[in-house]
Amino acid sequence: MDLTELAALKSLLDRQIGAGTALLAALESERGALAGFDPAALAHSTAEKERLVAEFDRLDADRRRCVARLGFGPARADMAGLIRAAEDPAYREESRQAGPLATRWRRLVAVAERCRDANERNGLIVSMHSRRVLKTLNVLRTGRPDELTYGPGGGAGAGHAARALGRV
Repeated sequence: MDLTELAALKSLLDRQIGAGTALLAALESERGALAGFDPAALAHSTAEKERLVAEFDRLDADRRRCVARLGFGPARADMAGLIRAAEDPAYREESRQAGPLATRWRRLVAVAERCRDANERNGLIVSMHSRRVLKTLNVLRTGRPDELTYGPGGGAGAGHAARALGRV
């Protein structure tokens, strides 16, 4: 096992954990902006989130290349195999005890899962806001909140005449 490459992998994992932790903070900031209906804060947090996602993805690509140089594939099971080869032949993901590489890997997986969950929560908030806006538009267009404003093809819903919302 190439100890220099293994040290590089540990360093990459540390940096990716840091990027994931920063991304989690940006997702929480985005959630606050969504909940508070703050467009300026939302624009800022979304830009920061996008920057951090790009950084996280870049580090993940670097990690995958490093793992490949060590002779292992990119999948989670491959990483467990690398940990078995590098520090504990009996290692399993559910093992209580973990060496330095396994500990870093577990932290990274945990941070990535928390980011995924936070992103899904934010998506639900966006979806709820979108439904509210759609209902409001429906009331303005048709007088009823439960009718579709647009059909599946993107045009006005079938059977509903457009109604002027104002004059310019």
